[in-house]
Amino acid sequence: MGGAFSNVGEDPDDAQASIISSVIFGSKPKTAAELRDEKYCGFLIGLDKVLEEWKKGKLRNQEALMHADYYMEKIQEVGRVDASRAKEILASKGVDDKRRLFLQQAYQELKKACGQRVPQFDDNGMHRQDSHW
Repeated sequence: MGGAFSNVGEDPDDAQASIISSVIFGSKPKTAAELRDEKYCGFLIGLDKVLEEWKKGKLRNQEALMHADYYMEKIQEVGRVDASRAKEILASKGVDDKRRLFLQQAYQELKKACGQRVPQFDDNGMHRQDSHW
């Protein structure tokens, strides 16, 4: 992948970078949970960029789907995060609850446009069983 859709938040040396940063700048090293929350947010920001470019017509359906599915897979791999910390991080990057709802809807729209099963989300944004459109 490259360019605007490089693997945001996917750095295997995150923990080492945190330790080095703490030594150089005298800050407290980040916990594994904090790094996980940041990684989750990085992937969500990447998904946001892909869907925004698709909505603007700068990406074809299949190309956007490839990138969006990549980020969704990475988000799912991260697993559980601290919801309040993730919301705080995302808010600092301009992604609020309304924007996250846009992301869910745009992703569903993209899947439908590509003739794929449309994922269903509950009221909390959690993925439910896929359903055919």
